[in-house]
Amino acid sequence: MSATVGVVVPHYDDAKRLRWVLNALARQSFPAERMHVVVADDGSPHPPALPELPFRCELVRQADQGFRAAAARNLGAATVEGDLLVFLDGDTVPAPGYVSALSQAAQSSPHGFLGVGRREHADFIGCSDEQVEAWVRSGPPAEQVLPSPRWLRDGYARTGDLRDAGEEDFRLVISAVLAVDRDLFERAGGFDATITGYGGEDWDLAWRCWLLGSRMRHVPDAVAWHDGPDAGARAGARSAGRAAKDGESLALAERITLPSVRGRGLVWARPDIAVRIHGRHSDAALYLTAVTLLRDSDAGIWLVDHEAVPHALTADPRVHAGPLPPVIRDRARFHVELWTPLLLQCTLTAACAADEVHVPGVLRIRRTRQLALGAPDPASVSRPPWVCAVPDEGLEQVLGRWNSDE
Repeated sequence: MSATVGVVVPHYDDAKRLRWVLNALARQSFPAERMHVVVADDGSPHPPALPELPFRCELVRQADQGFRAAAARNLGAATVEGDLLVFLDGDTVPAPGYVSALSQAAQSSPHGFLGVGRREHADFIGCSDEQVEAWVRSGPPAEQVLPSPRWLRDGYARTGDLRDAGEEDFRLVISAVLAVDRDLFERAGGFDATITGYGGEDWDLAWRCWLLGSRMRHVPDAVAWHDGPDAGARAGARSAGRAAKDGESLALAERITLPSVRGRGLVWARPDIAVRIHGRHSDAALYLTAVTLLRDSDAGIWLVDHEAVPHALTADPRVHAGPLPPVIRDRARFHVELWTPLLLQCTLTAACAADEVHVPGVLRIRRTRQLALGAPDPASVSRPPWVCAVPDEGLEQVLGRWNSDE
């Protein structure tokens, strides 16, 4: 169980629902002296008043520059104290065991814990504070309960409450009922504050935590009641608004390198495959190597021991000289290292998807998550049949033979 918990509640001009959330936090089974709450106000016209509470509670504010939930959560996280960070939306009212359930689930993990509670839905319109408190404690009347998103229920069932999550399952993490240990949150860099508007920042954070090797869990006993139906944006409901959903998808395509998120065929500043080529090699050998590595693959090449990109490759934005930048290193799904120029008989995408591989002095392919987990290099193998040395002949002959082979 986490020693202390910091709860961050983003808020914008909704005093009634904020009061419901804070009242519910005051009735948690988790010890009040081990809980610190920060209300992160996203530029409300007037700052909300905070009631007397059994735990330490503070207000932080940022200027009103549109819907900036990600930045507000980061502001709250920078202020709140606690080993475990719990993010709870300002319209989502926690049941009494909510914080305790998340704290108990957040057992120590060398690579970090990322948890998500169980968000249920109810209609609280016209309810008094006392009714909301009673309903959250014992469950709303059946006629007040609204459907919960089936796509989330099915996803948690399929993954064993995220114990068997795969790389596509970052979509099952929602910020309304999110918990993350502070060390993991800081290593991931927090929410991406450049994401504005509704949605996307939670999936982006979950993806980066996945790459860092985090342990993901859905915690069904951590129940919180959202006032109103699911917005439906993640399930593609018509009511969500096509433009808003498409905007979220485009923002994520820049940041999450999975083909299911960004498609195939475009050139991205943050590639799916980060390639480092060590040593100094001839321009012709590097040209042939780049042609074979970049063919039909979402990849970028860094010539780590070269001061400049060979002239023939300068027009391609995917080829760089110097070390691999951290912003690329931390988001790429695969890391490839070469120590000698080579040619591939398949696409680099296919080689990475097949398996990790290590050919000493030639090639190493590793998954970013496996590297974060500290998994050792795969067993050394001799050069596989799909890897060829660069022929000892001129460019004209090699390129001409490629063209004739097609």
